[in-house]
Amino acid sequence: MVKRKKAEMDLSDGILRLRCPKPLAINPSLDSSELISRLLAPMSLESFLSSCWAEKPLLVQGPLQRLAPIISHMKQLDLQEMLEETPSEQVHAWLRSSTTGSKDEPSGSALQSVALDAAAALMLAQTRQAALYFRAPEALEDLLVPGICNGLGAAFAGLYPGDSRPRGEIETFVAQSGHVTGWHTDFQHNFTFQLRGSKRWRFKKGPVKNNVRALTPHFQTKANFEQQMKLHVISEPSRPEFKPPDHFFADADVVDVTAGDILYHPAGIWHHVECTGEIESISINVSVSCATWADLVSDAIHQSLWSSASLRAPIVGLTVDYAAAVRQVEERLREAKKWINSLTAEDLLSPAMLEMPRLPSRIHIGRSRLGHQLQVSQSSCFRFSQLCALVELPEDLSDSEEELPQSSKRFVLHANFGNEDVSSWLRVLLVAPKNLLLAMSWLQTRQLSKRSTKKFKAKEVLTASKTSWSNVCRLLRVLQYCGLVLQC
Repeated sequence: MVKRKKAEMDLSDGILRLRCPKPLAINPSLDSSELISRLLAPMSLESFLSSCWAEKPLLVQGPLQRLAPIISHMKQLDLQEMLEETPSEQVHAWLRSSTTGSKDEPSGSALQSVALDAAAALMLAQTRQAALYFRAPEALEDLLVPGICNGLGAAFAGLYPGDSRPRGEIETFVAQSGHVTGWHTDFQHNFTFQLRGSKRWRFKKGPVKNNVRALTPHFQTKANFEQQMKLHVISEPSRPEFKPPDHFFADADVVDVTAGDILYHPAGIWHHVECTGEIESISINVSVSCATWADLVSDAIHQSLWSSASLRAPIVGLTVDYAAAVRQVEERLREAKKWINSLTAEDLLSPAMLEMPRLPSRIHIGRSRLGHQLQVSQSSCFRFSQLCALVELPEDLSDSEEELPQSSKRFVLHANFGNEDVSSWLRVLLVAPKNLLLAMSWLQTRQLSKRSTKKFKAKEVLTASKTSWSNVCRLLRVLQYCGLVLQC
């Protein structure tokens, strides 16, 4: 234990280096907790999150055999098969421009990205004229991306609202010795698996922590310059630079990554990558872009403001009278602050959101054990969440061939959908049996008719439901767990 603790915290140059003590196979289909444990071994997840995550790179060196399951998913690194399998519509080939270089970026170092079909990309790679960049097979993405997000404890933040797609992707990089990717930053957190060959990585602490967008001066074109810079300058950088001068990188940390190694590098850190050795380099990079607190809170605020008729109103009737326009804005701001200040943490986060993506998409209330640990009595006081909507589905609107119990009804619970696409952070389908339909109807009516004073007692639901207390108690536990009702 003593040696392990020392190894975890031994930082000589800003890069944490560890050696996997035994060949723990990185099988993408592992349970998420076991997957992240094997990725980081011998470091614990707690140590990783406290000492490396968003702060510094981590290199875990290990034998190539532990990546054998991933190499199998990658068609045993057969380039033609990988290109045929990629979900990318086009493959990106990175070509060198003829620009004049500098000390850190040699002549011809600016990258020109060209989109090609698989056949043309294969020809360029075989003639060693370009480096290739394309997505890894979807089957591998579907295992590794949610597995890593879940293992990190991202829960709902590892999924996009609405369609619940994993927030991340896997890029495949194929390059020959001598290929250089110049200094740049990413906005994702990255786990790179070196499957063949070797690379030399250089790192320098980035300008901002938890950056919203990347800085990409290594590309020949500057198509995203304005978007990247406007987000950069509001993120408290020490200097408003698209790229620092060459001398800034003179003392960069250097690490060599060889086949079998796994490298974590955080969002926002400057990095420079050079392919080394005699054989081509093949690596995959799992890019994770979990939702931010700003995403969650801003969507909640937006939805809350939609509850106000005056804030839903279109902006019209403005004149050149600036003072009058300011008074209108001030009035709306006062209204907005009232709604924002009424939100609570429980409105934004239900216990069910921590279960995602493992939460069942269809919940049969009559037999569900969700929320069984919650304490509910007939005197318990509840209120409705300000961010939940309960919608009863028509009988002829079905998204499943599942045969429902006779006389049951389906309800959809949506939570936090204040984004541009009105996509819900949480969506669950509730199947209510016949003996709970009166209770569901009472709750729907109460939520709509008592918007100013939404509190109610559990006993009121019992009285209205005409069923047993055990049934009502189960209902309230499920609805509290999913976030529709909150105990006062």
